Amino acid sequence: MGDHAIVIGGSLAGLCAARVMSDFYDRVTIYERDALPDRPDNRTAVPQGRHVHLLMARGAAEFEELFPGLLDDMVAAGVPKLANRPDCIHFGAAGHLLGTNTTLKREFTAYVPSRPHLEWQIRERALALPNVDLVHASVAELRYVAHEQRVTGVLLEAGDPASVVTADLVVDATGRGTRLPAWLDQWGFGRPTEDTVDVGIDYATHRVRIPADAIVEKVVVAGASREHPVGLGMLLYEDGLWSATSFGTGKVAPPKSFADICDVADDLLPPHLSGALRAGEPVGDMAFHKYPASRWRRYDKMDRFPAGVIPFGDAVVSFNPTYGQGMTMTSIQARNLRSVLESGKADIAGELSRATKKTTWPVWTMNAIGDVALHNATADDAPWWYLVVGNLFEQFLSAAETDADLAEWFLRRFSLLDSLYMVPDAKTLGRTVRHNMGLLLSEKYGRAKTYVRSKRANYSARDRDPVPSR
Repeated sequence: MGDHAIVIGGSLAGLCAARVMSDFYDRVTIYERDALPDRPDNRTAVPQGRHVHLLMARGAAEFEELFPGLLDDMVAAGVPKLANRPDCIHFGAAGHLLGTNTTLKREFTAYVPSRPHLEWQIRERALALPNVDLVHASVAELRYVAHEQRVTGVLLEAGDPASVVTADLVVDATGRGTRLPAWLDQWGFGRPTEDTVDVGIDYATHRVRIPADAIVEKVVVAGASREHPVGLGMLLYEDGLWSATSFGTGKVAPPKSFADICDVADDLLPPHLSGALRAGEPVGDMAFHKYPASRWRRYDKMDRFPAGVIPFGDAVVSFNPTYGQGMTMTSIQARNLRSVLESGKADIAGELSRATKKTTWPVWTMNAIGDVALHNATADDAPWWYLVVGNLFEQFLSAAETDADLAEWFLRRFSLLDSLYMVPDAKTLGRTVRHNMGLLLSEKYGRAKTYVRSKRANYSARDRDPVPSR
């Protein structure tokens, strides 16, 4: 398709984009300004990397397709693998604990790598490709040719033609801090509109050493709710240490110490889990991070867009991290990019933005509904039906506490396996209504029987003939 492609940013999204483009371009160069560790380690450029990250089952499958052998190598390195083991997952959503069976009807395999480990594994594979190179350098600006309305490369030094590196395609994988909207405005295209949800997430994380036989679970999630705006996630990672992340939603402050995290665990988790956490040994220092708003830059709505450049990853959309879907959605964007390049269509940016819209909209919308209806978030111009759907979904979650099939449906959809849409179909909604009505009637009938027994006992005690023989 071309001679040279450039990727700006060597994080997870940039590495995935480079892997895809290595099949279509003779050379791919990744420009990354920060030093990258030669082993799994946290990076200052990825401050959220120190906090709990979930790799959804869909994401694991997508990454494996991009980098064959990745999953086996992660398991060999100690990454927990949960093969159809829902007993190893404690999952609470909006105050409702999923009630799955000990095994699922449809096979479900989860992998639990830390963000640094997953990124390192993927970086090792991407940079092993013969036509992919990594250059430690900053990109000052894009080289834009006005009369062609096209980006033709990058400048490593602002305004210095001698620092130009030409390319057939440039990928902006610089994350939430992307400067592409400002450049587009400067070139006369205008900025993309933005959809935002003010989630007000505030993280606090501590690593903990818990004895291996203390608990069976490997993934522990207790999501925040309206009534309890502080949630908790605990994951066992490849180094044998747990990461315990507590987070406040709706601008509620998280815990400030390990003891405070334990207090949250006492409120949200069963005693065997909160007790194991309290008995654990804290390792290192607390880590903190703020995530004020989810943001979707709507490149798909732009009337005009220059050729030769595409935004990718968080530079397009960043999701509420408490749902743990960001890495998986990046892998799905990589699939979209491959499909667009395989199509051979000239309008790469337009085709990719439309494909990304299709895969982003259902996940973004359900997250926004959950945030606004259940997590005290605010969003400009939020449709009235967000609250309606949110309340209906809370009824579904309530039914999933005691209906194993509904719990399995939720677990698979939340992991983005069966569909990106979280809205139950008519059959599933009908099962939800019947289940909840049955519980309601059972509760009322049980109370009625208790009331009748009580009345009968009182009646007998009050009216019994004190002299039965007369």
